[in-house]
Amino acid sequence: MVGSMTHQISRLMMKLFSMILILLTITATIDAQTKLKGRAIKIIDGDTFDLLVDKTTYQIRLADIDCPEKGQDFYKVSKQALSDYLYGSYIEVIYNKKDRNGRILGSVYNGPVYINLIMVEEGYAWHFKKYSSDQRFAKAEINARKAQRGLWKQPKPIAPWDFRQIRRKN
Repeated sequence: MVGSMTHQISRLMMKLFSMILILLTITATIDAQTKLKGRAIKIIDGDTFDLLVDKTTYQIRLADIDCPEKGQDFYKVSKQALSDYLYGSYIEVIYNKKDRNGRILGSVYNGPVYINLIMVEEGYAWHFKKYSSDQRFAKAEINARKAQRGLWKQPKPIAPWDFRQIRRKN
């Protein structure tokens, strides 16, 4: 009987330990998202800008999207659109990782407006499907194409990843 009781206590302890590990993992995942609040002080292109927080500047890359590259059709329009949405505004960036260039890869909000998504909805950016499976962006791009908004007014817009590949070959 004592052996049986010890075995039951041991099983309960293992279950409790497993539940604690699961809770710690969930908490760590939630805590992994970081928020920055500051002012957009420099627009680099249609999907990248500098954010000033206190006295520190962070380079932010909008997650889930890709915009025309410098030298590509619609580059200036896309960059100006991001500037119109952000420049000088007090904004919030939510992120949990950096890209391969060390830029913070984040979701950008100007008040309640989700800037990443509006850039695609208005035809200033592509949904970056290689790195994003978010269906909101897929639907936004489909709708922008159908409505011929922004860059979708062009007869044959070239995706930025294709433009970069062509540029590398030349």
